[in-house]
Amino acid sequence: MYAMKINSGFIFIALLFISPLWILESMGAEYKTRSWTMGARETYPASLTSEGVTIAIDPLYTDVLAARVFDKEDMVTRGIMPFAVLIFNDNDFPIEVQGPSVELIREKDHIHTMYPYEVVYRLFTKSKEWINQPIPKPSRSGLNKNALDDFDHKFLLYKTVAAHDKGVGFLYMHIPDSTDPIGYLSKALIYIPKVYRQDDGSRLIFFEIELSTAFKSIPPSDRTP
Repeated sequence: MYAMKINSGFIFIALLFISPLWILESMGAEYKTRSWTMGARETYPASLTSEGVTIAIDPLYTDVLAARVFDKEDMVTRGIMPFAVLIFNDNDFPIEVQGPSVELIREKDHIHTMYPYEVVYRLFTKSKEWINQPIPKPSRSGLNKNALDDFDHKFLLYKTVAAHDKGVGFLYMHIPDSTDPIGYLSKALIYIPKVYRQDDGSRLIFFEIELSTAFKSIPPSDRTP
């Protein structure tokens, strides 16, 4: 009996110190939302204009660039690269861009976005050997709440852009070659098949945006992750 009391007391004391840290982490108290504002359309060289719509792509290909938007210092290192999709609508009607249909295409690679719950699980799990591991069902339970809210809010799901307005959303993609992201992306394109008018529901022509132009002004010294 006495031994059981000692063990129980030890466990209680241990939980007293450990539990607050665990609770804070599970609630997402350590994650801070970072604000981000899109720039003028001419500041994004990887872009295409069609039928009164301009869509630009800004790949955040280093940990430093990604951390300006998301409060995670090793996001790209852990295998997930954010892509800002910037939409400028010059038409007299609203449009919708459907993010899950977007593909990053390079030779045989056709990469779709990961969803926010999956990204947060991958980024905040302790193990780095995650790519081939199964992920939990899409539930908020056990995930970093503040991070999930932020990744959800910034995610390009079904983005509506009003007439003569602009909008932005982010896609989260796993790039096979994280050691040379510029080399990989320079031979890739972003394919956006589902862009719709919201006044009559008709579909606009698809967008294919070459990513090589995004890196032409980057000096060689800055081309490594």
